[in-house]
Amino acid sequence: MPIFFIFTLFISTSLFALVSIAPVDIGSKPGFGGNVSGSLSSKSGNTDKKDYSLGIRMQYDQASDYLAWGTFTYNYGISSGAKNEDKKYAHIRYIHAIDTSDWCSEFFIQSEQDKFKDINTRSLGGGGLRWRFFNDDEWGKGYLGVGGLFEKIDYAHPDINTAENNKRLNSYLAYTKNFSTASKLSYIGYFQPKLDQGSDYVSSQAVELIVPIYGKLNLSLSAKYLFDSRPAVSVEKKDVAYLTNLFWEF
Repeated sequence: MPIFFIFTLFISTSLFALVSIAPVDIGSKPGFGGNVSGSLSSKSGNTDKKDYSLGIRMQYDQASDYLAWGTFTYNYGISSGAKNEDKKYAHIRYIHAIDTSDWCSEFFIQSEQDKFKDINTRSLGGGGLRWRFFNDDEWGKGYLGVGGLFEKIDYAHPDINTAENNKRLNSYLAYTKNFSTASKLSYIGYFQPKLDQGSDYVSSQAVELIVPIYGKLNLSLSAKYLFDSRPAVSVEKKDVAYLTNLFWEF
C-alpha cells in the first residue's frame, strides 16, 4: 500500500488519540518501550472544522515476574466555531505473574474527563485476575479477566446529576492474533455492572487491526462501541467510533 495513500486515509478520517486494546504478556518485550501518536486535521471554507489528538504509552517489562504500563490521550475538536469534543484519559496498569505465565494478577488506576458526557472527572481503581486460557502460535491468544473496581464520578452540572460512588464488577474477554507480516488483530469486550444494582452497567466492544508501514511507523484501524445503561441526564446511552491512527513505536 503506497505511503501517500495511507497518509491521505489518515487525514480524511475522524482522528482520535490511540489507546491500543491488545493485551500484553510478561516477557514479550523486555525493558522499556512504548508508542506516541498525534494528529491535526483542519478544514476551512464551506466546512470549518479542526481536530487535535495526542496519545502516549509507556511500558516497562521486567521479563519474568511483572510488567507495568501507562497511557495518556487527549482529544479536542471545534466545528463552526463551537467546541464539539474535549476528552482526557489516563490509565496505569500493573501485571504480576502467578505460578505460570497463564495466570496473572492485575491492578489499575484510571482518570478521565469528557465534557460532552457531562463528566468533569471519573476516577477509578481496582484489580483482579487474568487467565490466558488460549495460547496458540497459529490461532492466537485468548484472555479472561475478572475483578472489581471502585468508581467516583463528579459531573460537570451537579445540580442536574448527583455525584456517584460505585462498586462494580470488572470483567473482560480479549483476543489477539499476530500475522507473519507483523500485523496484529485484537478484540476486547468489557462488562462492568454495579455490584448492588445489576441493571446499572457499562459495556464496551472494540476491535483493532495494526499494520506496519515503515520501520517503527504503524497504521491502526479500529471500531469501538460503548453502552452505558445509566448515563448522565441528556446524554446518549451509546457511542460508536471508527478510528484511523498513525503511531510510532519505540
